[in-house]
Amino acid sequence: MEPEPNALYADPSIYDILHASGTADDVNALERIEACFCAGATGTWLEPACGSGRYLRLAVRRGKSVVGFDLEEHMIAYAKDIADRRNTSDQQQLFVADMRSFAEHIAPGSIGLAFNLINTIRHLETDEDLIQHFAEIERCLDTNGVYAVGISLTAYGLEMPSEDVWTGKRGTCEVMQVINYLPPAAESDRAEQIYSHLTVTRPSGEEHIPSSYTLRTYNESQWRDVIDRSALRVLGVVDMLGEPAEPEEPGYAIWVLAPR
Repeated sequence: MEPEPNALYADPSIYDILHASGTADDVNALERIEACFCAGATGTWLEPACGSGRYLRLAVRRGKSVVGFDLEEHMIAYAKDIADRRNTSDQQQLFVADMRSFAEHIAPGSIGLAFNLINTIRHLETDEDLIQHFAEIERCLDTNGVYAVGISLTAYGLEMPSEDVWTGKRGTCEVMQVINYLPPAAESDRAEQIYSHLTVTRPSGEEHIPSSYTLRTYNESQWRDVIDRSALRVLGVVDMLGEPAEPEEPGYAIWVLAPR
């Protein structure tokens, strides 16, 4: 079976089950970032490319008003359906939009904390796309608001292919993802190839879902350069727990950005 580019996101419930683990830890980290960097900002949270809305659902349970959008209509439909069933629609603004063009849907200066974790930002294909995205974010942020971006930096020529295995279970449905990462060999090649294989096990049987996609790569110099050319600036860098950290190549960290 040939991998399909968007198969990983085809079923929102499967995506939600797979990524449920760790949601609370990530939201805990976001609350630490908010407490440390967002003094005096509005309490509204924004998540670009929010997928099934798992972070936003938990934020709402913790008393936040949230805004989220995604390019995939069925992801937003899934998130809206859960909000309706939980009677939390009045605390959530959910809509379909592209990461390069969404600010028109959000009141200017209304966001205290925007966030984009676990390399989602790297789905933007060019530096120009990222700069446009940052401009849209800047229009939405409160004067004291910040944008928390989780990104893995690349060490060109030093990284080997690697593999991760993720699992999740909800009721009688079990999901396992084996994901392989093929880093670029040279700095001139700005794309990391990702191959995913999902195994979904239900009482009715087992389903296999292959997919593949690419993520744009940045070393620290490239990442800082594109930020310097944007509407945002670096306030600090923290780890996955929201604690102060130093960026590493290769390595994952959350960069806290603010309007200039």
